[in-house]
Amino acid sequence: MTVYACRLKHQERWAGGLADPWFQLTADTQDELHDLAARLGLPRQGYQPGNLAGTQQMPVSWHYLVSAAERDRAIELGAHAITQREMTEIERQRAAEPGIS
Repeated sequence: MTVYACRLKHQERWAGGLADPWFQLTADTQDELHDLAARLGLPRQGYQPGNLAGTQQMPVSWHYLVSAAERDRAIELGAHAITQREMTEIERQRAAEPGIS
């Protein structure tokens, strides 16, 4: 099982030009994601369940949004840095699995 960290796609469009990048943490299982989030000290209220988003209704995996410093700490704790392309593939595969969103 794996936790993944990926820079948010197109954040400059919706973040109003924020200088600091934000990242998405997701995982193969929700339990694994919550475990790492707890180790990072992230509040459970920061969890965002998966849903369909955008004009093409692409799946968005369950995740936490984290700062660059939190992402770096997650990597230290075993998360894998991935590209947006890899994240998109994970989300597509997850959406194709029955009962997973």
